[in-house]
Amino acid sequence: MENVHSTPPFGAPQVSHTQKAEQTEKKRVLESDGRDLLVLLLTWSAGTLFAALLLGPGLPGLGVTLWVGLWYGSLFLLRGKRGFGSRAGFWFFLAVVALALTFSIWSNRWLWGWNLLFLLGLMAVQTVEMFGLGGYAWSRPAMLIERGYLVLQGLLGAAPAAVAVVGSSTGKIGGKRWRVVLLGFILALPLTFLAAVLLFQADEYFAYVMGRLAERLGEIFGDAVLRLIIGLLLMPFLFGLCYTLRYGKKRKEGERFLTLAELADPAVIVIVLGIMDLLYGFFLAVQSAALFGGPDYLSRVPGLSYAEYARSGFFQLVFVAALNLALVLAVCQFSKREGGAWRAVQLLCSMMIAMSAVILLSAAYRMTLYVQVYGLSFKRFLTYWGMVMLVIFLLAAALKVWKQDFGFFKILLTVSIVGWLALNVCNVDRVVAEYNVVLYQRQETALLDMDYMVNSLSYDALDALEKVTFPRRAQNAKMEYAIRDRRDQAREEASHWQTWSLSAWLASK
Repeated sequence: MENVHSTPPFGAPQVSHTQKAEQTEKKRVLESDGRDLLVLLLTWSAGTLFAALLLGPGLPGLGVTLWVGLWYGSLFLLRGKRGFGSRAGFWFFLAVVALALTFSIWSNRWLWGWNLLFLLGLMAVQTVEMFGLGGYAWSRPAMLIERGYLVLQGLLGAAPAAVAVVGSSTGKIGGKRWRVVLLGFILALPLTFLAAVLLFQADEYFAYVMGRLAERLGEIFGDAVLRLIIGLLLMPFLFGLCYTLRYGKKRKEGERFLTLAELADPAVIVIVLGIMDLLYGFFLAVQSAALFGGPDYLSRVPGLSYAEYARSGFFQLVFVAALNLALVLAVCQFSKREGGAWRAVQLLCSMMIAMSAVILLSAAYRMTLYVQVYGLSFKRFLTYWGMVMLVIFLLAAALKVWKQDFGFFKILLTVSIVGWLALNVCNVDRVVAEYNVVLYQRQETALLDMDYMVNSLSYDALDALEKVTFPRRAQNAKMEYAIRDRRDQAREEASHWQTWSLSAWLASK
């Protein structure tokens, strides 16, 4: 029995306000029959098998082939006698089978990753072609974007269908804005994935704790039970895709996926900010004792040296803060500033800004630990300057969140100009040389890169470097020769009006 979906298909064209009101008054009916219940069990099995592959001892081989077979078993059960739908669907299916078999035949690790990406993309193209939902022909480049969107739409937008099928053969779910929720998750996924990758690279302890957490859950629930639980969590999304494939309607060619109004919907922004805030909150909670733990932190992660700890993750954490700043500004630019949803957006933005400040503080602390041991350089000084600028921009963004008419760009431009001029005026090379010399004289470091400071820094560093005394006479003689050579260069520059500068003139004296 093939039922016709009684609701507008996912991704249908926009309707008038009157039609929307009429649709809201009527509850959406998600139809189902006995075949859907069987597919529901198959998708649970597919989710459980996916969990087994995810928690396995290494890269899966035969497991990928079996998973593809189980997934297509579910699809063929939905299709019944209609089979592949078209000749193109049949040939795409053969390509999927051939690619899935490579995992159980060969073991090239480099090809494994690329094959997995190609397999997922090919499955998305073949699945939509098989059910005839795409508006674009398979030969059109636009079909790649369309079919990827349709697959994500089914995975995230029709998950409530699983609840309806479990409840009864015909379940009812109120007219919620699942399209908006879907859009929020679609936008949140790449941003959260990027931030998560950066956080994993930024902090060895965070990656270590996440690995230990997975092991601990396996010990508590047992591998089999844990896989069943993960499969149960994945089941609504996999079944939602199957349900959309069975009851969805064919799209029209050229039909728009998204509108600016949907992108600016506060519900979309709440989902994106909420997911990313949860990630940052968990990250800070995991390493709260380690952010400022210094050497004691090293005992928690096997094989992590002090230098690696002090240096690791600095640039990733700064990039995360910059990413969050861009996201908050985009929210302020496009979000609808009205209703309770906007209040939620303001709160989530404020939380993101506050956590970004803590992440920057962590990055500054790591860099300070490294500088205290290995000295200061122009680039390290520049990173401090960049973090100060980011903090100012984050504070300005916080004002923009709570005050619509606040001129953020005016502050951005003014602070950037003043900050850059201040960077030039403070004579960074002299500060770097004096700091490193004092650090060496106090015996707080055994390292002093004289070659870098003499030849890479400007003439302003020479006065500070002349105060250094090494324990060996040969080292002192080499340093004196290098400094004398640099002063000769300064004297040569100061003797011509074309190359004269105050710094060179003072160094020549």
